[in-house]
Amino acid sequence: MIEIITEENLHLGCYANNKEQVLSMLNEAFQSKGYVNQDCLVFLIEREKQVSTFLGNGITLPHLPMLAKQIIVKTGIEIFQFPDGVIWDRKNIMFIAIGVIAKEKEHIDLLKEIVTIFSDEIISNVLSILTSKQDFLRILKQNYHS
Repeated sequence: MIEIITEENLHLGCYANNKEQVLSMLNEAFQSKGYVNQDCLVFLIEREKQVSTFLGNGITLPHLPMLAKQIIVKTGIEIFQFPDGVIWDRKNIMFIAIGVIAKEKEHIDLLKEIVTIFSDEIISNVLSILTSKQDFLRILKQNYHS
């Protein structure tokens, strides 16, 4: 799924006070891009209550729980970068939120791709502060194909 990411899916230099604001931003993007047919914020919050989507190295992968499958129209991905960081839970600070909407289990494949790229702390750190969408995409895709 990394290869489907374009500049339109990137939101760099974002700011949020807390996790709920980040999830609200994702909800708005998911609705405006037509990935879901209704507000999904309550589902994103519910998913976080079940288990944190924080992956490490400042990366989180918010997605809908299985019970929200009926509101998904199409698969999509939105990446939000927060250079100042957002406290995600008691011990983790998030810099990049990779929001995924998947009709089936595509998010599992994406998770594998993300872990491969973002397990490198240097790459994660660089992507968390870049200001150019072109550079962000280039680094993301170069490291996926390597």
